[in-house]
Amino acid sequence: MIAKQKNILKALAIVIGLAVVVHAAWRFPWHLTRDALLSANIKILLIALGINLVSLLVKGWSWHLLLKPVAPNRWKVAQEANLIGATVNCLSVSFAGEAARIHLIAKRDSVPLQVAIASVFWARGVETAGLVLFLLIAPGLLELPPAVRGAQIGAAGLLVILLCLILFRRGWRLPSWVPHFLSSTLNPLAEIGSVRNLVLPMVFALVNWAAQWATFHLVLLALDARPSLEASFMALLATNLGGLLRLTPANVGVFQVAMVAALLPFGIASDQAMAASLTLQGIQVIPVVAMGFALGGWKALNQVRTEKLKQVDTRPISF
Repeated sequence: MIAKQKNILKALAIVIGLAVVVHAAWRFPWHLTRDALLSANIKILLIALGINLVSLLVKGWSWHLLLKPVAPNRWKVAQEANLIGATVNCLSVSFAGEAARIHLIAKRDSVPLQVAIASVFWARGVETAGLVLFLLIAPGLLELPPAVRGAQIGAAGLLVILLCLILFRRGWRLPSWVPHFLSSTLNPLAEIGSVRNLVLPMVFALVNWAAQWATFHLVLLALDARPSLEASFMALLATNLGGLLRLTPANVGVFQVAMVAALLPFGIASDQAMAASLTLQGIQVIPVVAMGFALGGWKALNQVRTEKLKQVDTRPISF
């Protein structure tokens, strides 16, 4: 019954969201957006594309390092699984890509399934911690809205929780009476989450967010929006927070609304913000999907999407 209610609420949210998007799209000055796209600086966009691909590479590398101490895996296989997972996420309205990369790393490098699940949990946690550190540091360097400064308290709280999980995991084991299926999932979380194992992935997480911030800023520069660092940072933050619900494939529509709303207070016109959001999604989605298809092909991606539902159960972990 609860699952049915969740599905109904999700369907209502999608319908309402689509209605808002359609209404906004009908009234939007698309001709100005088209002009902004046509006048974009191609050289700057190519640099932004390269930096965005570095971000994807760093994510895969970080995941490989998280897995390595507890389950040997090849760097190349981790990168391929991460790419296929990112491709599936672009084509899906859920986090199916996480299950897809778990399935691939377990199948190709014989990584135990529960260890692979735990590694993805930590990969998400490290990525979140990187954003939290950015959120804590940025207000001291940038002139951001008061609401963002207030969010520092919440960010600090999340960071403290993560540090506690890391520091108090030493020697931690569940009691023997805990069911095996539960302990086999939770024990790998403790094995992966040591300070030594997390230092380099955390550095990579910061590099990832810095690369994404640079990508946003360069795209806005390419469209002659004359952005401040504060504007591009807020666009990065808003689009990532707006994408948590994953209501549409690749967050199309949601991404655009979040970016326009984030940039308007900084004096960037809505048509330029919309052009930047479309360009960013083109940079972030099209190359990833193209490489995913080149690597696996449609048949392989379809197989991953179906097999991962049968063989990978990610319910113990909430993303």
